[in-house]
Amino acid sequence: MNTDDEEVNLKAWRQLYEAAVLGLDPTKIQDRIEEAEKAIAKRAIAVMREGGDAEREALANAMQALIDLKRDLTERNRGTEPEKENMRDTKT
Repeated sequence: MNTDDEEVNLKAWRQLYEAAVLGLDPTKIQDRIEEAEKAIAKRAIAVMREGGDAEREALANAMQALIDLKRDLTERNRGTEPEKENMRDTKT
């Protein structure tokens, strides 16, 4: 049975995860990913103590999605930098 604190923690990690994954502001995405990762890690420790299999799987899936999102962002950022340099080269 969940206490009020556990229920808040359950909602908190999900809200932070959704904010990171669904966020549209590229200037905030890195911070949101980090916040979500921290909340997921904290919740995962609590779930391991409590033994909630369904939530443990949801936490693992969310963490993997954040890892994938960070990798995609890194690849996109690498891909855009040379394009910017090429645009500068053509203007001169």
